Amino acid sequence: MIKREHIKKAIDAIARNRPEIGYSLDQMLGMGVIDIAPSVEEGLEGDNFFFFFEGEKVLVNRVLFFNEGTVPIEQGLIIKYGELVKKQDLQQEVRSIHFKEASGEIRKAGLKLAVTYEIDYAISRLRRELEEGPASSESRRARISALVASLEAMKQDARPIVSSEEEGPPGFFYKGVVDLNTPAYFMKFPICMDSLMQVADMNVEFFHVRFILNCLIRGLENNLMACTAGESLVGLLYLALREQLFKKDLEIKYLATLRGKTWDPKGLAPKPLKGVGTFLVAGVWMLWKNEIPSLKEIVLDAEVGARRFYEAVGFESRGLSGYVLKAPKGYLLRAILTMTHYCKTLRQEVVEELVERIIREVKGLRKRAKSEEALSRRRATILAVQECLRPEARPEFSKAASMALLKYQKKIPESLEILTGHLPKEPVEHAAGSYR
Repeated sequence: MIKREHIKKAIDAIARNRPEIGYSLDQMLGMGVIDIAPSVEEGLEGDNFFFFFEGEKVLVNRVLFFNEGTVPIEQGLIIKYGELVKKQDLQQEVRSIHFKEASGEIRKAGLKLAVTYEIDYAISRLRRELEEGPASSESRRARISALVASLEAMKQDARPIVSSEEEGPPGFFYKGVVDLNTPAYFMKFPICMDSLMQVADMNVEFFHVRFILNCLIRGLENNLMACTAGESLVGLLYLALREQLFKKDLEIKYLATLRGKTWDPKGLAPKPLKGVGTFLVAGVWMLWKNEIPSLKEIVLDAEVGARRFYEAVGFESRGLSGYVLKAPKGYLLRAILTMTHYCKTLRQEVVEELVERIIREVKGLRKRAKSEEALSRRRATILAVQECLRPEARPEFSKAASMALLKYQKKIPESLEILTGHLPKEPVEHAAGSYR
């Protein structure tokens, strides 16, 4: 749980960068306006820790707390302080304002202050490197100066994230869909005020504003990927190269999806979109196969809770916690095929590999599903095959799926319905075999 000394340490860190805010927060801690839960048992909110600010719970992501120490506490304190200042400003205004509008302004003010604080902290470190660090090359000094100028400009940038084709040149790698039919984009993380405010509003593992800015400072910003839907970030990804002996692998280092979480448990979070994690992995597969095929494999270290997800989409276990993507299947294959609808530069080798996967998936439908898990896999396979028969699908994929379905139609009960597009709502109930 969060202890008083953790909050005190976070306030001291804030005071070193923003003395006036640190002083106010220290006074509030002394008066009990900022407080902790009375016991360990009461100090948890789901998977998160929390502390109180004016009687309201402020969530602290447990994974971030263990990995980063007081950084997520600093962020929570700054957000709530910014909200408090905005509340006081609104109370002094004479204009009438709707409660929902006021709530939005208050939340936005807290998030913007948190991002501005982190940007200023990053700028101070860069300037200190210029002034106190060892003599750097001219190019290094020029890069630092350019970074400082870019970060200063970012504080005044109020533009939303741009990802759709209609709003300018495409800044994304691949387009697809998440949830039922929501357009989504797999793209480099767009580092700007809007995106950083959204990160500050998330309560997800691994990713926080300081981490994003550290990637920018270290020249690792190209390793950051995002899934966007409209103007919203709904998933984040960090990639790395893993070198082993004579091969290089593409490693999914961190992956997190929004899942409707915010720092404020009373925050009006949108309904979380389904399929974002699968979409992100599909984007990585497309990036690997279509852009950097010289890399050997996609690998990751999976926490226990996520292993079923990775195994369901085609990852296989390697070692204690390692996984390698052998062949995409089910929902992952479907997400990849959806991305190919909009990809005009798909390499021929990728087309041929996907044709082979489609035929294998159709062949797999010859087996009867004898368990609930097998039935679920069958549903996912049918959806992937159906994706090949959409009007926008590549002709190679449509041909492969159609010919395989016709070849094995006597052993696949749903083959005719899949081909004609008249699959019932529960398309594989009658293919469950002896299960039931």
